[in-house]
Amino acid sequence: MDYSKNLLIKVCEFYYNMNMNQQQIANKLNISRVKVSRLLSEAKNKGIVKIEIRYPGDNCIQTEGLLENRYGLEEAVIISSKDKSEDLVFSEVTKIAAEFMEEKITPKDIIGLAWGRTIKNMTYRIPQINKGKHAVQLLGNIGSIDVSGDVIVRKVANALGTSMSLLPAPAIVDSKNIKEAIMSDGKIKSIFEDQKKCTIAFVGIGEANEKSILVETGYLKEEDLTDLKNAKATGEICGRFIDEKGELCKCSIDERVLGISFEDLKNIPLVVAIATGKEKAEAMKAVLKSGAVNVLITDEVTASLL
Repeated sequence: MDYSKNLLIKVCEFYYNMNMNQQQIANKLNISRVKVSRLLSEAKNKGIVKIEIRYPGDNCIQTEGLLENRYGLEEAVIISSKDKSEDLVFSEVTKIAAEFMEEKITPKDIIGLAWGRTIKNMTYRIPQINKGKHAVQLLGNIGSIDVSGDVIVRKVANALGTSMSLLPAPAIVDSKNIKEAIMSDGKIKSIFEDQKKCTIAFVGIGEANEKSILVETGYLKEEDLTDLKNAKATGEICGRFIDEKGELCKCSIDERVLGISFEDLKNIPLVVAIATGKEKAEAMKAVLKSGAVNVLITDEVTASLL
């Protein structure tokens, strides 16, 4: 064996078996760090070093890659749902969403928060981490129920140790005139300005039918459902309804929503959607096509339908 091959083997031994970094190896062998890097690449190209990833049985890495490519996502996070009940899957999805938040939030982040059962359950799993700069409510309130935006923002702000901006108004009002009157208030205007400053947002995805919480809580009436049907509404995000092509539905409801505009939502650098359940697949497709979401957290079965 000649010296060049001997050197190649030594570099691999030091790097892979002795856990030395490239600079340490360069110093020890009196060669440049660039040469160390080149030799490591050469070893892989020649098959001297083979790297094997031993995937756990419950990984969904291939499906994640497919979703990322299909919808232009920065990241997809999918939990295995094999042989698991719907309740357990829901619990695991919201748990990993809380872990994602804990990992990604920085002290400089302004966090936008939507509403809904999924987001609420995520917030109850966030530990006291004291990270983040400010928490902002993205959609008005849904009565006094615990999935309302104000409840969620308070919970997250407490866990992250941040200040908060609450939107003291209904999610949807009866007319455009009422909305304009509310929006004329200086305090309300300042909250909408805070929404535009968000650097990361956590949102749910809802259906555009009678199963929507907005219907259950009385914010959408029968005539509204007819309006949505005529507009071919398929999914909902932050109170904004999206059709099957991924476009914002131009209907009267959109003029009555007190929440972040669809364009401002799309301008947030990182929008994380958390959604699970086969019944939401079509709604999720619509929202993902809109380009408003950068990261999707869901389960394996739902992902397969996407």
